[in-house]
Amino acid sequence: MKKNFISAAAFAAVLLSSCGTTTKSVDITGEWNVVSVEGKQVTGNPYIGFDTENGRLYGNAGCNRIMGGFEIDSVNPGHIGLTNVASTRMMCPDMETEQKVLEALNEVTGFKSSATGVELTDKDGKVLISLEKREAPAVSVNDINGEWKISKVEGAAVEVADKTPFLSFNVAENAVHGNGGCNIINGSFSQEEGNPSSLKFGHMISTMMAGPGMETERKVLTAMNKVASFVVNEDGTLSLMDAENNEVLLLVKNAGEALSE
Repeated sequence: MKKNFISAAAFAAVLLSSCGTTTKSVDITGEWNVVSVEGKQVTGNPYIGFDTENGRLYGNAGCNRIMGGFEIDSVNPGHIGLTNVASTRMMCPDMETEQKVLEALNEVTGFKSSATGVELTDKDGKVLISLEKREAPAVSVNDINGEWKISKVEGAAVEVADKTPFLSFNVAENAVHGNGGCNIINGSFSQEEGNPSSLKFGHMISTMMAGPGMETERKVLTAMNKVASFVVNEDGTLSLMDAENNEVLLLVKNAGEALSE
């Protein structure tokens, strides 16, 4: 009887261990560097971020920002569905890495842990993308201080018809000053407590001149009302993002003389 009892206990332990192994979840939350695509190492520092709280996918494919959604299958561990994956459309000298990353993401249906991080797989279990945990760069509102030319609005290049559109941030006073394309604009900005990348513009006051730059100015002010956060890109540009993490304004640091008003 004693022998049988030990065997049963051992069997139960093995069974529990086996169940624990099969149902063990892999946490993909956070940001991950793309190390390789289909076994080939990549260049250009692409990364993918998984916001599991909001089901949001974001990152950079090597040139352009990527965004979309995802849903983890709660019944079948290791299964994931990516939805509405899209990217901005800036042209860069090397688009090869970007093309590979985007094509691979379109085939992803699963994920699993690896010795160095996480692997994204296709429906047959083939490894498409190998990821390693990315140390998120420190974010500070001081990064936006200074004067920035407005390069793009809602993804479209800004055409200067009158005055050069720009924004100048005074972080010490939480103030913003600039020109929307025709009129001088002044106002303030604020941040959510504990969220260093958040950014929200307060009420903006502008002069009331009419001119050829009014259409650009309307687009700039509309975009500013949508801003919820900022991202300092690797090339030094500044992206102002809406609540869905879509870029609504792209700013380029002004390294020359102050822009005329």
